[in-house]
Amino acid sequence: MPTSAASVGPELPSWPIRSWSRRARLAGYLGVAAVAVAGSTMIYLVDPAQPGHYPPCPFKWATRGLDCPGCGSMRGLHQLLHGHLGAAANYNILLVVAAPCLVVGWFVAVLRLLGVGVRTPRMPSLLNRAIPIAVIAFWIIRNTPGPVGHWLHS
Repeated sequence: MPTSAASVGPELPSWPIRSWSRRARLAGYLGVAAVAVAGSTMIYLVDPAQPGHYPPCPFKWATRGLDCPGCGSMRGLHQLLHGHLGAAANYNILLVVAAPCLVVGWFVAVLRLLGVGVRTPRMPSLLNRAIPIAVIAFWIIRNTPGPVGHWLHS
């Protein structure tokens, strides 16, 4: 009796796929917005550049001084919220590039949930593969000596 390759071995259990209602998804997005506004308000009011207000970066602490890709993001966000784009880029250029993309993505998702006919922006597949490579390259370069590494260092 021939058997197919798909029927060999035990079957895995199938888990039910949860389908969230429009209201639940909208509540989730609004919850994310509330947390982002609360965190941004805290960062706006309390300067992360002043020691003693926020915990140190766990990666920087564990490696005794190396920067992770997110190091400097809180200080950069503080500067960005105060309108200092150059100072924000000096702390973390990835934050300055990623923040507008995240905000636009949030607005598009919420508008689509509300029924507004907004097309979902599509990224080229090459860009989807290039982003992790760019983040890893940024991570490595900001921890190397030299003028570029020094500028990217938080």
